[in-house]
Amino acid sequence: MLEDLAVLEKAGFDAAIVENISDEPFRVNTIELESYATYVAILRTIIKKARIEIGVCVQMNLWREMIVASKATGASFVRIAAFAEERICAEGKIGPVAAGALRYRRAINSKVLIAADVQVKHSFSVIPEDHSDYFAQMADRFADYLVITSSSTGKAVDIEYLSRMRKILKKPIWVGSGVSEENIIDILRIADGVIVGTSIKKDGQTTNPVDIDRASRIVEAARGVGIHDR
Repeated sequence: MLEDLAVLEKAGFDAAIVENISDEPFRVNTIELESYATYVAILRTIIKKARIEIGVCVQMNLWREMIVASKATGASFVRIAAFAEERICAEGKIGPVAAGALRYRRAINSKVLIAADVQVKHSFSVIPEDHSDYFAQMADRFADYLVITSSSTGKAVDIEYLSRMRKILKKPIWVGSGVSEENIIDILRIADGVIVGTSIKKDGQTTNPVDIDRASRIVEAARGVGIHDR
């Protein structure tokens, strides 16, 4: 992980997210104590070395564990998958958790920022999709950032959908799936930031280490998008 961090920093990334993706399949509402302790230890080590902002994501939606980990280590933000809506994923139902997360953040005097997914990938809504805008607007009211994805990892977000979300959401938007060197300019003409994974890995494989050439090229492309392009 420290090797990947060094590559991201050298390439010019502004931040990185530490996620326990290797613990899949996840439990919906809990994590084994030894897994969580290991995660926090790794997170602390990364943050001590990092020269960029570090975010937290634990099993998609374990908001309490994320906020605690960020408080203990000084992480800058957490990514919560089902913040203001109920979703069904392979592991079961997740969310909504906004009420608990916001109250808990205040109770422990945490300043961590919340990035909330809207219709997060690898999941399905429990309500008709024609009501989905209401839940997106609820997330917009209470989160600090909104994350827009497609249906799965590595699949590009639909630009028309992203444009529609831009019109109804007021908070900064990050695109969290399918971002590549080829589409990042179009995405950043609408969104405020991106979360990149698969396309900057060696051979474009999600589980591989970060590739310095791929990472550098996508940063160079992103920096080419100015305010006048939006």
